[in-house]
Amino acid sequence: MIMYLFNQTKGSPQYLCYRNVVCSLRLSQCFLKGIFPITLLCLLCLITEAGASTVMKIGVLAKRGADITHNRWDETAAYLSKNIPEYTFVVVSLGFREIHAAAQNGSVDFVLTNPAFYVELEALHGVSRIATLINRNLPDQYTTVFGGVIFTRFDRDDITTLKDTKNRSFTAVDPQSFGGWIMAWRELREQGVDPQSNFTSLSFAETHDAVVFSVLEGKNDVGAVRSDTLERMQQDGLISLSDFKVLAQKRFPGFPFLTSTALYPEWPMAAVHTTSDRVARLVASALMAMEADDPAAVAGKYAGWTVPLNYQPVHDCLMYLRTGPYKDYGVFTLRDVIIRYQRQLALLVLGVVIVLAVAGYILQLNKVLQQKKAEVDELNRSLEVKVFKRTEKIHALLDQEIYLRSILNTIADINELLIISPRLEFLLQETCMRLCSHGHYEFSWIGLVEGDDVVEVYSSDDMGNYLQEPPYHLQNEETEFLRSLTARCIRQNTTMVTDDVSTESVGAPWRKGKRIQGFQAVICLPLTAARGMGALGALSVYTWRKEGFEKEEIDMLEDLAGNVGFAVNSFRRSEAVRQLEHEREANYEETIFSLVNMIEHRDTYTAGHTARVGYYSELIAMEMGLDTEIIRTLKKAAVLHDIGKIATPDSVLLKPGKLSELDHDLIKVHAYAGYEILSRINMYKDLAEIIKHHHEWYDGTGYPDGLRGEEIPLLSRILTVADAFDAMTTNRIYKARKEVQAALQEMEKLAGVQFSPDVVTAALKALANVRPPAAASQLPKTDLEKSRFSYFFNDRLTGLFNEDYLQFILQNNRESNEFNCLNSVQLDGLLEYNKEHGWELGNDLVEEFAAELRRDFPHELLFRAYGNDFVIVSQQHLDISKDRFLSYECIQDSGIRVQVYHVDLKKERAYSTTKLECLEVLAHEVC
Repeated sequence: MIMYLFNQTKGSPQYLCYRNVVCSLRLSQCFLKGIFPITLLCLLCLITEAGASTVMKIGVLAKRGADITHNRWDETAAYLSKNIPEYTFVVVSLGFREIHAAAQNGSVDFVLTNPAFYVELEALHGVSRIATLINRNLPDQYTTVFGGVIFTRFDRDDITTLKDTKNRSFTAVDPQSFGGWIMAWRELREQGVDPQSNFTSLSFAETHDAVVFSVLEGKNDVGAVRSDTLERMQQDGLISLSDFKVLAQKRFPGFPFLTSTALYPEWPMAAVHTTSDRVARLVASALMAMEADDPAAVAGKYAGWTVPLNYQPVHDCLMYLRTGPYKDYGVFTLRDVIIRYQRQLALLVLGVVIVLAVAGYILQLNKVLQQKKAEVDELNRSLEVKVFKRTEKIHALLDQEIYLRSILNTIADINELLIISPRLEFLLQETCMRLCSHGHYEFSWIGLVEGDDVVEVYSSDDMGNYLQEPPYHLQNEETEFLRSLTARCIRQNTTMVTDDVSTESVGAPWRKGKRIQGFQAVICLPLTAARGMGALGALSVYTWRKEGFEKEEIDMLEDLAGNVGFAVNSFRRSEAVRQLEHEREANYEETIFSLVNMIEHRDTYTAGHTARVGYYSELIAMEMGLDTEIIRTLKKAAVLHDIGKIATPDSVLLKPGKLSELDHDLIKVHAYAGYEILSRINMYKDLAEIIKHHHEWYDGTGYPDGLRGEEIPLLSRILTVADAFDAMTTNRIYKARKEVQAALQEMEKLAGVQFSPDVVTAALKALANVRPPAAASQLPKTDLEKSRFSYFFNDRLTGLFNEDYLQFILQNNRESNEFNCLNSVQLDGLLEYNKEHGWELGNDLVEEFAAELRRDFPHELLFRAYGNDFVIVSQQHLDISKDRFLSYECIQDSGIRVQVYHVDLKKERAYSTTKLECLEVLAHEVC
């Protein structure tokens, strides 16, 4: 027995103990047989004590070499040994190729590796993650994600984008290094760069440090490493970041490292398939309990551990590149066919021996099967392409809105500057600086003209480092500046835009050796005080945005240039200061009303709402005998009362249904937000106070300050009634609008609770004969709005619309008269089918039936209502027999029965649905 233990533990910490035992046994042969049992008992006790602590091995991917790996992770092993005393943990340094064998044969108990290796080890060898690393970044700043860096030497002016890496030598860490190659590979592929054919050479240096030194020493043109490698090597004194240039640099909030790629979850600690669940739980608990300042965390340069993150982005990356566990994804080989159809192939061989005719028949069936499979694959592929294109289009529209909104904020900031600037020089310098605070503008300058020369220059850089000292001659043909875009803009007094950066560089007044590089487009705008006047100068803006300037962006910049030109003219003519003040206020008012217009474009319901509230407020105020000037102030407040909705998230403002309690809390912020926006402007301070309190209730339960009764300003109380009246008489998704008299009766009931009794009394007279426009509705009007509505009303199982959207369509068809026919299709026996075959197969049948409906009725609206009812709504009359559905393959031989009911959607009727034994459509006469 002892010899067996000796052989089995060879190479382990118990080996020395067992070896001593064997030696002792050999010596014991010299003693009497009576002493042997006592000696054996003592030795077995020693063996038991020596083996009390079991060694657990942690295999760590040595991305920067074995020495660095042990320096970083030995303290972690010691930490685990201390906190789990029944085990001794040791670190095993593994190369990129060694870690696979270790996980497969169980020579290690845990693996700490990059996300790509983890995904592959999980698929091939059954490892499972138990914790995710929290990386230590800057002081008191931690991350659980990382990226990859694609870089070159700083002096390589010929390499500025990822596309410039073509026909260059490229080095990375290892073909299987996630941060040191795979992330960069994906970014290159997305930019149209194929590493296999576009590089002059592609090499792998095995460690991140070696990659960095290879590029620094000029052995390779471009390199790729993990996102924190450059910063940590600089911290160790090995390199200087100023010697390198990061390509396609991306910035993420809260992420402190240079990166060229998307961010992915950090390294996971994973248990191999041979590790017991108990040990894995103990290790996971110990790691979660580690503090950020623990010596193990400090030595490992991390800040502890967190619960395992979602590694689906890693799966998506590897699937996109068809590498790792997805190397053969989607490949259907002959071996797959043999494994899947081995019984059919055996029958086929037997059939060939028995009857050649049977063999031919089976071969024909197989051929048809392959053809159908190819058709299904093609349908799936085309569907993915369509969904991707539609999603991409929606994202592009949202990105464009966000981009234009940021420009609007920048220009609004500069327009405010026009009002408060004490000196012309300060105004022009600050205009250039604030333009460059916009993310894509990195350089701008203004030149002012006197006679035929540009004599004054202001730019966004601190000391004018990039531009020559003026003057610049506009008419002298011997000067280079004559051919520049700025000179042509001033001479022709019109906006000039170019994306040919090489042309713009010709003639621009750059200092020698200080030319701006990397911009994508340039716009030059004349500064004019009024139409018909010559240019007083020009504003030149350089953008680094790949798509250049948008049309709406050019319009806003032209308005800004006009405002700046007007300011220049006013500053030069001191006697026109009073007129300048008037124009500034008017321009600011236009900006405010532009914000209101933008809000109305965001929200279908809000469109026209402010104008109607202003009209209703005026009628009520006139009935109460208020002064004309006060009524004018009230109308302005009404138009601007929803300006605070610019701070309301789109997910709440654009939600086409009832708001949740949280949604209500978020939208309540808009009253105070509107106050904050307007109270900082002198001309709007009185309006700000009115707007702030237009959601106060007379009984004190309103917001934001909970004012009660006469504490609420009179104009706010009037605005509250007018706002509520318009809301009641406007169509909502979840509630039809009230008639005028019904709305007034409801306000009368709420007098003294929500509304001021005096104001309600006036409103009952002033609003009795108003006629709200029929178009005042929350219904979608554009394709984007319709897509947003349908998103909120999708049936999750089938992808068809649900019964809520059907109710919405039927409720509003009375006004739109868009649809003329409805067919209800009921699947009888579906409950029995589910009980007999199970809910999963029942769901499959419902999904297949919905797919058949889509193919059969591609141009109609399709709904799934109340589980087993389907509805077809069409613009043209459709007379559909139930026999048409009995031919559907999914319900043949299933025992499902089909019932079809038809409804003509007549004009002047409103319809709704209910569910008893089957879906019923109820018609309501409309007076």
